Amino acid sequence: MRGVWILVLLLPALAARFAAFTVEPAGDQVVDLATGVTTLPEGGRLVDAERGISLEAAYIEYKEGEFVRAKKARLVQGDLRFQAGRLEYDVESEQVVLEEGVFFSSKRLKGLRAPRGVLYLKDQVAVLTGGVRSESPAFEAEQMVADTQEGLVLLVGSFRYQDPELGITLKGQGPTAQLLLRFLQDGEVEAETEVPAEIYVRLSAYLGG
Repeated sequence: MRGVWILVLLLPALAARFAAFTVEPAGDQVVDLATGVTTLPEGGRLVDAERGISLEAAYIEYKEGEFVRAKKARLVQGDLRFQAGRLEYDVESEQVVLEEGVFFSSKRLKGLRAPRGVLYLKDQVAVLTGGVRSESPAFEAEQMVADTQEGLVLLVGSFRYQDPELGITLKGQGPTAQLLLRFLQDGEVEAETEVPAEIYVRLSAYLGG
């Protein structure tokens, strides 16, 4: 048979295993046999047990071993929670692009939001750009790079940070301004205006991604 073959599978209650993903559709699945792309028009849930990722979304399309695209998505990895209007996950590179409004929360950060974000799952690094705002700790910045494993957050570009312990506000102006936040085991946050060169070089490199 020639052309594009479309197969509609009515399996709303059945979870199927596709390579690393466990798929739990909220409704029908549409499989394009020519391209190998599966669409969940009513959304559902994907679980990547190998990488410890759970994704719920109102709309999902994916290709086994290659990519996942989703709308109105919620991504969970460990204690990290991400929400975005649009998400694209490149399985091979383990990079996730978040757009159309990004919301992030963890044990260390609350109420964090930005227009765009990129997650480097293998490195446990998150990058938020386009104007970042956080409720706790309270700060604003043009760009942010978070090393979630080491408990480091680098603010790059003009920023404003409210230090709850010292009761002061730190500000930086211009594209070269930078501030490092260290999240300590006891829950305290240390702010460093002099960022160690090795940390700055390592984290700022992700801003080119």
